[in-house]
Amino acid sequence: MLLDAFSGYNPICMHPCDKRKTAFMTELAIYCYKVMPFGLKNVGATSQRLMEMILTPMIGRNVQAYVDDMVITSVEKDQRVANLEELFTTIAKYNLKLNPEKCVFGVEARKFLGFVLTKWGIEANPDKCAAVIGMRSPTIVKEVQQLTECMATSSRFLSAGGDKEYPYF
Repeated sequence: MLLDAFSGYNPICMHPCDKRKTAFMTELAIYCYKVMPFGLKNVGATSQRLMEMILTPMIGRNVQAYVDDMVITSVEKDQRVANLEELFTTIAKYNLKLNPEKCVFGVEARKFLGFVLTKWGIEANPDKCAAVIGMRSPTIVKEVQQLTECMATSSRFLSAGGDKEYPYF
């Protein structure tokens, strides 16, 4: 099950001392944000820390979270409803809302953060692999650098990848 929190960073209140740092002016008045706006330097890290704090008892056991995206995992079908209920109770306690249009339930495989999640674990995204397979042989330094970046990204899916990739690096 894949869940997406609604409003991204907006549930995070700005510290009173920092509100003035977000000030902007219009023709009518000067305003500042009460909640964390998109675009601040550390907004992603702050949002991740918030999710980890909220979901501490569940992370690693039956939930994985990345900023506002959550994956609920269950080994047995009997656990799915209990895990979902536990997550709903937890996020309701902190007044977090989910975006129903982005939530997906009961799927066997789903793309998530550039990878494919299946009941067997994390797999390489076939779309991303096709781009690497379809690449022509590098002829200039820049192309070799692009190839090594692709190899480094996909190395977790290759057995003994480090040994095979060493000459390129």
